[in-house]
Amino acid sequence: MLRVLLLAVLVLAATEAFAATGPRQPAFERDELLAGTTFPFAADTSIAIPSRDDAFGLDAEMLAFVATTAGIRDPHKKLLALLRGMEQRGLFSLDYDETTRTARGTFHDRQGNCLSFTMLFVALARASGLTATFQSVVVPPTWANDGQVVIANHVNTLVRTAFNEQTVVDFNIRDYEGPQKSRKVDDDYALALYYTNVGAEALLRNDYPVSAAHFRAAAGVYPGMAGLWVNLGVLYARQGLLEQAESAYLYALEVDAYAASALANLAVVYRDLGEAELAAEYHARVQKYRERNPYYHFAVATLAYEQGRLPDALAALRKALRLKHDESQFHSLRGQVQQDMGRSSDAAQSFVRAREYLEAENARTRKRIAFDALAVR
Repeated sequence: MLRVLLLAVLVLAATEAFAATGPRQPAFERDELLAGTTFPFAADTSIAIPSRDDAFGLDAEMLAFVATTAGIRDPHKKLLALLRGMEQRGLFSLDYDETTRTARGTFHDRQGNCLSFTMLFVALARASGLTATFQSVVVPPTWANDGQVVIANHVNTLVRTAFNEQTVVDFNIRDYEGPQKSRKVDDDYALALYYTNVGAEALLRNDYPVSAAHFRAAAGVYPGMAGLWVNLGVLYARQGLLEQAESAYLYALEVDAYAASALANLAVVYRDLGEAELAAEYHARVQKYRERNPYYHFAVATLAYEQGRLPDALAALRKALRLKHDESQFHSLRGQVQQDMGRSSDAAQSFVRAREYLEAENARTRKRIAFDALAVR
């Protein structure tokens, strides 16, 4: 039996595998790329990389906090007590930001992103005696401009709450209803994801030595992470080292043939290298996938709605619904658009369909435990 505890979502870009005509082979070995000997900046060996304990460890105050659950034997009751204790302490009133923090940093700063909250919860849950495991989750894709930096995959926590029951604790920043594909991942994966996130954040600040150091650390722990290689490619591309960037993106595709950002960034690299045919092929195939993907049209509709372009939003939603008619959030947004356009009767029908499909989605996920008061916003 699987219980799902929804607290809050991050987005994971997904696409289908594309095999470009005459696939290129990476010109540089992985070790060469990670060594960074061709970077136009000097490697800084003094950069401190947090250890595993730095990332996941608890301090005395945190241990004292979880000690309040020590007398509870039933895992399900212990989980609920831990969550209520976190709520009472204000840990679900945390300020969400895009900064990845350690478990200790998130606890004391009361700030962090989805990964930060998940790392904190796993650390507290394990210290309280619960069996908690990280999960990597595939959620409906989001879309960004070419040349994007990948910040994180979405992760949540799987907690064993009975002999045949597991509960998913999920910290989200955007609600996606219905079941999502997920897989258990080990602590090495979570640690590499932490390093990759910190490196990506440094990359966004143009702090390239710190970025490179954390990507090397991530590869040393778990090299099979596509986002790591995509971000390393972006780092090289920003230095004008396009062949190195190409190699990094190709390694990302070896790890995950569904890495949309690697495909999009390769199109940019080939354009800048003067490989017009390859650039056009990658761009066309990514765009073709987008046009076939209902969540792409939903993203277009959402942006149009936020910008007040209601007819454009409605047109994009029609495309999304032609591709996937049973997605509750598509109908819900269509109802909002129609309501704002003064089409109250149509809006009412859309909201009814949204509720019907949402109920069906919830039934497919079996029992859902919703703690709306704990949502991180």
